[in-house]
Amino acid sequence: MRIAGLGEDHSALLVNSVDVTDPATGSFGLSVPIDSVQTVEVAEMPYLAQYGKFTAGVVSAETRRGGDKWDYSLNDPFPDFRIRSGHLEGLVDASPRFNLSGPLVKDRLYFVEGFQYLFNNQEVMTLPYPQNLTRSSAYNSFTQLDAILSSKQTLTASFHFAPHSLQYAGLDYFNPQPVTPDANFHESTATLTHRWQIGDGLLQSTFAGTEVSSEVSPQGNANMLLTPVGNQGNYFSYNSRSATRFAWMEQWTPRTLHFHGQHMFQIGSVIGHSENDGHFLGDPVILRNANGQMLQTIDFAGGKPYKVADTEPAVYVQDHWILNSHLAVDVGLRLEGQTITSTTRAAPRTGFVWSPSSSGKTVVRGGIGIFYDSVPLDVYAFNSYPDQVITTYNAQGLPVGPPVRYLNITGQAAESNFPFIDRKLKSGNFAPYSTAWNVEFERTVKRWLVIRAKYLQSHEQGMITLQPEVIQSQPAFVLDSSGWAQTRQAEFTARIGSASPRQFFLSYVRQYAYGDVNDAGSYLGNFPSPVIQPTLIASLPSEIPNRFLFWGSYGNLPKKITLSPHIEYRNGFPYQPTNLYQQWVPTTGPQYRYPNYFSLDMRVSKDVQVNPAHAVRLSLTVRNLTDHFNPLEVHSNLADPQYGTFFGNYDRKFLFDFDFLF
Repeated sequence: MRIAGLGEDHSALLVNSVDVTDPATGSFGLSVPIDSVQTVEVAEMPYLAQYGKFTAGVVSAETRRGGDKWDYSLNDPFPDFRIRSGHLEGLVDASPRFNLSGPLVKDRLYFVEGFQYLFNNQEVMTLPYPQNLTRSSAYNSFTQLDAILSSKQTLTASFHFAPHSLQYAGLDYFNPQPVTPDANFHESTATLTHRWQIGDGLLQSTFAGTEVSSEVSPQGNANMLLTPVGNQGNYFSYNSRSATRFAWMEQWTPRTLHFHGQHMFQIGSVIGHSENDGHFLGDPVILRNANGQMLQTIDFAGGKPYKVADTEPAVYVQDHWILNSHLAVDVGLRLEGQTITSTTRAAPRTGFVWSPSSSGKTVVRGGIGIFYDSVPLDVYAFNSYPDQVITTYNAQGLPVGPPVRYLNITGQAAESNFPFIDRKLKSGNFAPYSTAWNVEFERTVKRWLVIRAKYLQSHEQGMITLQPEVIQSQPAFVLDSSGWAQTRQAEFTARIGSASPRQFFLSYVRQYAYGDVNDAGSYLGNFPSPVIQPTLIASLPSEIPNRFLFWGSYGNLPKKITLSPHIEYRNGFPYQPTNLYQQWVPTTGPQYRYPNYFSLDMRVSKDVQVNPAHAVRLSLTVRNLTDHFNPLEVHSNLADPQYGTFFGNYDRKFLFDFDFLF
């Protein structure tokens, strides 16, 4: 997932207000089963001080409570089958979901369990069958107990368990199955939340523990071979880690105060402790040109198991101030720190909502604030990684000088005039931050027409980068915080129709996302690349300058048929050319991009009533109805004879489906 042009490690994932991201990498992992979710919200730059540890956005989910009567359901029990040339070729995917909820003790104790099995046997369209299949499977269980202790106290306990495995991770044309790794992940989160009404206020106390472990391993013991036309051998790295986070959160909401309007204060504190231990092993990597001539070898020397720990305290206060029936303002301040970074940060924020007329048909929203990323613990495991030893060869296959050993060095953030960060002068004193603001206009033109226009601008600095440098005459890979990025985004959305099943949406987004694309996560994440890139300033990987979307549904047609179109037209994603040594090549002209993307999808469905309580929904879906060429990959290496050629496509596809409704 990418929000505001940036990846998951720049955003926060919350389930019932608890941070469930991986402490080691900052990635999201699996969220709770969909049927256990009551609400979900994706917010770009929310201006409430209660949110922290992000510079792009927040994904927040709240789960549902068990009901007063016992209820169960089984959804999607049947798998999808793959049929090729009239023959059954196994499963494509399966996602059965079972849910059970009800009162264990009437009016006192409620239970809900959501369980989901996820299997996906995905085809990569640029490889021949069956060498183009990448497989994933997962068990996803969420259990919640809600106890009413008294008229003023409740207690909620939950446990989320989600082991999942991935075979042939990152499979594509340039990395066939033997080159890709396998991965196993185990994620679990337990929470205990106590709510206590004291007078007219509410005190909420939460204790939570999260554990995320991962193991990434190659298919075999062969050396990894990198060439301009595709890679061979086996993946170069074996890495495993186990990360934990324990958090204690207190939130006090006093009674509403009345002076110059209504003031709804919220005061909170968070203290979290995280640990990450593991190890990283690297096998030799060989670089050759398209003719098979050896160019370079990368060996790994040294390295040791690592164990790092961090404590993250935070306090915040915010005031939701309703001045009158037309204007409300949110003002807040968050103070937070990371002991491993030796930094303390202040994050002032404010937002407003204004409705100029009593009808409420026009609403203007906006805000401005400062936001900070939480630096993942893998950043501080880098010094324990083995050093790369690089040997370069000439045209005769002889070494050009002795092997060069690159030390792993963690740098120190440069002094800054930014007034909201206090840091000690030491290595690893990183505090990535963004300053952002937005304004939004929404107008209900008619009951059946609502339009919204929004503009957002963000500037992120102190991003973690990894690049080759020479430090005191010694080659080194330096982990630093010199990266930056800018995002500007204008969005127009219209809702046509007052309610389903006759409602359509139209959206246009104009985006600019530019900055340092040399993200340290490409080497410190779950699936590192062996080649460490120099600094490159370009369009961010998910930048789409122009994107049009149209979707919705139209029912009540003859014979109770419903049409659901989905149309998307956008610019292609950016990509960077590389050279013989797999290094990015800086360009001075326009950004290299995939061709413009267009897809028209259409779903036609009809409900057939079997009896008053049961029905069958028959549907036919056509994807890429116009069979537009939307390439999946590109030959981007300058030494590739097919350089600049785009290939791969999801051709027009018909899918027939049926659902039992009961």
